[in-house]
Amino acid sequence: MGKSDVQMQTRVSFLTKDMNDQKLLGIRGFSSVGFRLMDDTFLYGPIAAFPKTCLSWRVLTPDDITPESLQLFFMLQPKIDVLVVGVGERKDLDEVRKRVAPVCKEHKIGLEIMPTEDAISIFNYMNSEMRYVAAALYPPRELHVSDYQYGRALSYLQSWDEIEEHPLLAGLSQNLHNPAVDIVKRLWGENRPDIVSKIGQISAKRLEEKAEHIREGRAKESDLLIEEENEKKRIDEK
Repeated sequence: MGKSDVQMQTRVSFLTKDMNDQKLLGIRGFSSVGFRLMDDTFLYGPIAAFPKTCLSWRVLTPDDITPESLQLFFMLQPKIDVLVVGVGERKDLDEVRKRVAPVCKEHKIGLEIMPTEDAISIFNYMNSEMRYVAAALYPPRELHVSDYQYGRALSYLQSWDEIEEHPLLAGLSQNLHNPAVDIVKRLWGENRPDIVSKIGQISAKRLEEKAEHIREGRAKESDLLIEEENEKKRIDEK
């Protein structure tokens, strides 16, 4: 992948100063576990972003992005102009749009629905333009990183002895056996074994999909090696 693979991007270096001066919320980065704001705060899981504040948004999968889970945005007064929905990945767009587009039309709220990476850019831009905008953002389960983005990330790396605390475990009790327990307790305000169990099922499914992908790749590689070896034998026989 090259520079042409970089998707819609907000020029954060220019927006940050303006948005900080006006005390507006901005999102600087994201991962498969959450979002980093321009003030360097890291928020775990899906978020509900507003012009000057951000809340935890309790949805576990894109299938949970429904009219019911978006009620918070419809109850706001005065009514928001635009709701930006980041569904995670492009493959989830159509199903989520079918569920939420009619209810946004009913409430006469503009809807922008897209992969989360692009939704962040749109939210940052519209918020910097002082539009009354809100965003419902679900972190993508798979990250597609371009060469440009990979190079930028490498420039921020620090060695283990330069950081005071693991950035993903900051403020948690560091339950390394099952960190989901601590994260769920922080987001829900109580122990929720049912939610932890569902997260475990989702994680196990993702690991199995990755393992299957690796097995398929190795099988193809093995077939190619055998084919090359047979081709060499045929050439030697001639």
